[in-house]
Amino acid sequence: MSHVRRHRILAAAATLLAGSLIWAAAPASAEDVIIPPGGSIPEGAIDCTPSRYAPGALPRECTGDFPNEEAAFDTSNLPGLEITPGAARAATSFNLGAMIAALGPYASLPIFYVDYGDGTGFGSSGDLKTLGSFPTSHVYVNPGTYTVTGYASAQGRTESTSTTVTIVPAKEEPAAVKETKDWQTVATPPATAVVAVAAADRGGAVSVGTAVTVVVERNTKKAASTEGKAPMVNATVGQTTLVNVPSLPAGSSVAARVKIGKKWTTLPAGEVEGNGVLTLPALTFAKSGTYPVKLTLANGSTRYVKVKVKKG
Repeated sequence: MSHVRRHRILAAAATLLAGSLIWAAAPASAEDVIIPPGGSIPEGAIDCTPSRYAPGALPRECTGDFPNEEAAFDTSNLPGLEITPGAARAATSFNLGAMIAALGPYASLPIFYVDYGDGTGFGSSGDLKTLGSFPTSHVYVNPGTYTVTGYASAQGRTESTSTTVTIVPAKEEPAAVKETKDWQTVATPPATAVVAVAAADRGGAVSVGTAVTVVVERNTKKAASTEGKAPMVNATVGQTTLVNVPSLPAGSSVAARVKIGKKWTTLPAGEVEGNGVLTLPALTFAKSGTYPVKLTLANGSTRYVKVKVKKG
């Protein structure tokens, strides 16, 4: 009778082990898989045979303390996001403490993202995040009512919880604390549904819409028709800045892009106020340098301004 090797295998995707499916990030607690002599470990899997490792060196995924996405993806009793609205141009705060506490170790799984309702979000359906990585605040440029939606996505299923938040004008008293609740299964939004506030393609140079408590406003001169003649405004590394661009057609929609290195990155679209001023989304620059901003008006014409960022 031929001998067989008995192993515990943890797959990076999904592997059939002794009649059970072990999914990504699942603890290796199923029965040992039987591999015939000369057989190879499935591609993308981790061999959890203890004898193959020095004492205490067994991969964390094999120890049983790594969360199982499928088992953890139960939102029936999960609290929502606690939101403390700020006024326009100030920080709106997000408290995820109750949700993180309820999920325990599962809060460290990258299965979450949020849509702030103003065209921006943190993460997306194509760029899932852990709860611990979420920003604790967000800046809404204009007053109004916004729908904030939190998403959890795993094992082909997406659930969401949402609420509306009212952002009052800058000099008014902010609205009361709100909380999202009642998680429901929903269709997965496209990855491009929101402009991520910390997209990887920005190289960490700038984030959109995040802040602590202070926002600095800068007014540019009239935008130029070419990048070379664009008026300059100053900002400081780590400072959250609102750039106001005057002399644009009142009420028109404007698409904006910021140039980082040689690449143009899309910002959320904005609308010119009745006084002809367009306020760009709150921008926080992590690196010094000069950042051109290209504005595309509804009639297809383009305008340029620049933000010069210096170290504090």
